[in-house]
Amino acid sequence: MRQSTIDKIDRIRQTLTRRIEAAEPGEKLPTVKTLMRTHRTAQRTVEQALRPLLDEGRLRAQPGLGLIVADPDTGEAEQWEGDLLVLYRISDSRLARSVLQEMEQRLKARGHSVLQIGYSSEEQAVALLGRLGRFKACLIQIHFEVMSIELLAELQRHARAIIVDGVSATGIDADAIGTNWREALSIAFRTLQDKGHERIGFLTSGHEARQIAMARREFELLCRWLPDPDAGRLIAMDKLPGATQIGDITAALGPLRDESGKLPFTALIAWGIVEGFMLERALTDLGQTIGDELSVLLLGSTDFPSEHVRRFDVIGNSHREKLDLFERIITERIAMSGSAPTVHYLPIGHIVHGSVVPPDAD
Repeated sequence: MRQSTIDKIDRIRQTLTRRIEAAEPGEKLPTVKTLMRTHRTAQRTVEQALRPLLDEGRLRAQPGLGLIVADPDTGEAEQWEGDLLVLYRISDSRLARSVLQEMEQRLKARGHSVLQIGYSSEEQAVALLGRLGRFKACLIQIHFEVMSIELLAELQRHARAIIVDGVSATGIDADAIGTNWREALSIAFRTLQDKGHERIGFLTSGHEARQIAMARREFELLCRWLPDPDAGRLIAMDKLPGATQIGDITAALGPLRDESGKLPFTALIAWGIVEGFMLERALTDLGQTIGDELSVLLLGSTDFPSEHVRRFDVIGNSHREKLDLFERIITERIAMSGSAPTVHYLPIGHIVHGSVVPPDAD
């Protein structure tokens, strides 16, 4: 750390100490954002100045009120029920469960306490939170569902910092970590075009979650660049990513086949099918030869084998890089350090397994 930053931390802490000594218990002090503007410095610098004052119980950070002068006679330090609360919407996604399990193992190895709670509806989540105390951070996995203002407000009452798995929730005072699937889709589309494909299908979810809806719109825009714009085919299933079964895929693609059994495209992009064997089985049942008469490109995790079964080419994020980023952001929030909350996009990678080839000349 540079000496100038150390000096600024000391000045902010001395200023706050004088304000605390002159204030009455319960009195509000300037917010972190006000201190950032006043001292023309980063959030991390202000947080480092605040940390010992919070740890000593001289200040309390209270949601909706900001920094409060504590009562020294009562030892009014902020009480924590644990370091991290993991709140997740129950789903069938093996990848989603893996993220939470591995994250818990990593954080416990660092000495942090972790509590995981699953919920099936927002009403249940709010009721569960109402029986809990305060946590230094909360990781929430909403699995593409909408997060209501009511749930967000309840999270803020029970956690000092919020980290969202996925970037469907943006523009709020929380960290969001995930992949820009529109970017991944664009790369997949261009990859197929470069191979010579002019008739491309996109098999995805029909859900109205922002990330999914924007990917569908992106595909329709990309199709305008095909020699025949009508040669692009959007196939939207009434399933959330991770909930798709073999029968859903055959039901969506089967009616599109012509009399000879061929689909109306030479290449298929699939997103939301998190078990690759299901896609392979469905296409086989439909009589499609993968990597021959039909090229297939998945959008998903490049290093989570069950998604692509080492059979399909895949474009998306690295599961390992995602875990590393989660670990860094969560540990920073627990320690009340790091830069201001923001959206953290994972880099896009491309792994080739041989399921994409140039279209047959005829």
